[in-house]
Amino acid sequence: MSTTLHKFSHTIHQLRNHLQSLAAQTSQLEIPSLSGREWFDILERKLIPQLTNEMYLVVAVVGGTNIGKSVIFNHLVDQQTSAISPLASQTRHPVCLVPQHFEQQHDLRKVFQGFELILWSSAEDPLQQDERHLLFWKNCDTLASNLLVLDTPDIDSDAEVNWERAERIRQCADVLVTVLTQQKYNDAAVKKFFREAAREDKVIITVFNQCQLPDDEAYWPLWLNTFCQETGAHPELVFIAPNDRRAATNLELPFYPRQFEPASADSHPEVNDSPPQTDSAVNLMEVLSQMQFGEIKVQTLRGALKYLIQQETGVPSYLREIKSRSQEFRSAAELLSEHELAEIENWPLVPNAVLVAAVRKWWQEQREGWSAHVHGFYNSLGKGVLWPVRYLHSLTTEEKRPPMEVYRDQEWTVVLQTVEGIYDRLTLVSELGNELLTNRLKTLLNGTSREALLKTLHEEHSRFDFTTQFEDLVNKEMTSFRSESPQYYALIKQIDRAAAVGRPVLSVGLFFVGFGAVGDVGTQIVTDTMIQSVVNVAGDVAGGAAATTVGETAVSSSAASGMGYLEAKIRRFHAVFAQRRTEWLANAVRTHLLKTLPEELKSAVALPDSEHYHAVQQTVNELEQQLNQLQITL
Repeated sequence: MSTTLHKFSHTIHQLRNHLQSLAAQTSQLEIPSLSGREWFDILERKLIPQLTNEMYLVVAVVGGTNIGKSVIFNHLVDQQTSAISPLASQTRHPVCLVPQHFEQQHDLRKVFQGFELILWSSAEDPLQQDERHLLFWKNCDTLASNLLVLDTPDIDSDAEVNWERAERIRQCADVLVTVLTQQKYNDAAVKKFFREAAREDKVIITVFNQCQLPDDEAYWPLWLNTFCQETGAHPELVFIAPNDRRAATNLELPFYPRQFEPASADSHPEVNDSPPQTDSAVNLMEVLSQMQFGEIKVQTLRGALKYLIQQETGVPSYLREIKSRSQEFRSAAELLSEHELAEIENWPLVPNAVLVAAVRKWWQEQREGWSAHVHGFYNSLGKGVLWPVRYLHSLTTEEKRPPMEVYRDQEWTVVLQTVEGIYDRLTLVSELGNELLTNRLKTLLNGTSREALLKTLHEEHSRFDFTTQFEDLVNKEMTSFRSESPQYYALIKQIDRAAAVGRPVLSVGLFFVGFGAVGDVGTQIVTDTMIQSVVNVAGDVAGGAAATTVGETAVSSSAASGMGYLEAKIRRFHAVFAQRRTEWLANAVRTHLLKTLPEELKSAVALPDSEHYHAVQQTVNELEQQLNQLQITL
């Protein structure tokens, strides 16, 4: 048996670890926590601390209000440990008598999890008002070395905190000494408490107290039968005690054993007219001491294990709850994804002048040796010579804004329109009846969120260096062209070198006939013309026109093929840059508006397929197999 208990203990600890890991992932599902679930409390308060080789019994005196539980407890331990009063609901905290040296071998805090343990000092201790869950304990010389006995708060008092304390004791107990009276055998709170006890296969000893003997001899079986049918409980032993306050106060109350077998649900038991039984009274402590502790412990541990893995009330019900809730999140995620939040059809294009300048800059950086010096010299010369012309031109023309600043304004206008559309669509989705989305989106779409989002977006937008971003894009794409089509790149390099050879004569000639230095308007006669021609594909994106001409006489058919490839590369500039900018907007909206909502939905949907979910499922299956083997062994 010790080997079997060790195996159960190992599996139970594994299960708890897997459950805690799974519970840490289920916070977004908004389901009740593990604590407070009956099966989990049994796991924590019964199975974890008591599945050991050192067996001991926890016996608790339980029942409703003002039925003499403390009287029964004091008689059970043969001392006035709990205060007795004719007033109801006096015992607010449990009291536990512990065998000598028991606390040195066992951690009482683990035995009674959820309680703050305090050493008992007087019978008035458990009567004090305190929001904390206190448990008063003391050593008792007369108890067996493996027997703990408790007095408990009422399970049906006006103070609900008393119910919780009594339930915690029930969960860790093995034997429930159930005190009933004519007035307290069919109350709703009493029946609920003992239904759980019956499901957990607790050993129940019933004491029908405050009986008017011999008159009630004919009626207590009817009352107890109703109790059993309503709760599913089946008492192992039954005793009746007379209504005698003096005897109760002086520890002289007699307890008479009775034979009892619950009637079937479809039968109608009648009043027993047979003469009253004349059995002699018994000592309850002696009765407890003669019980088979080992068998009782195995029964209650097995009952707790059965409850734990039961499909309707145990861990499987928790797993089904997770799967069901996850499906609700799937529906929410699908609803959100079905309604595309933004469709942008008018994202602005980078001005062609910026595109030409970026490509020229990249090409200039590719020149090497004497070709770089020649082109560089004439470019500088042209800029210097034309400075007066530019200056005079600026005096006679209206000042123009930098192209990228114009683009910035155009893009911000589209951002404003897009954000407005996103809010409209999110509002629509929030009104489609999915509770998960409705609650979350209402929080996201509160009165000030739009203004806060636009302020954040504008701050980010105003900090962007569009020129640098676009140049980085051109560098990447052109470098890709150079590596992917080295033969075409080499051809253009040859044309560029040829342009450098003829450039000095052509430049001087053009200057003297009145066109000015070609460094500004025509210095890169072949290469820049080619680039300008290819860059004109920007017009393809904007207006649909095609411009690919460099000159059939200047470039071979092979080169023309390379130009087509280059055109395709440059055609990507607008599309890729627009994609990057819209990705920024999408990420910003997700970060500052939707926040963690997409990730929450995705994580919740995937939870039933997670490692921890399957680990819990597998461990429950292992427990079920071990329990079946235990039943075969027994």
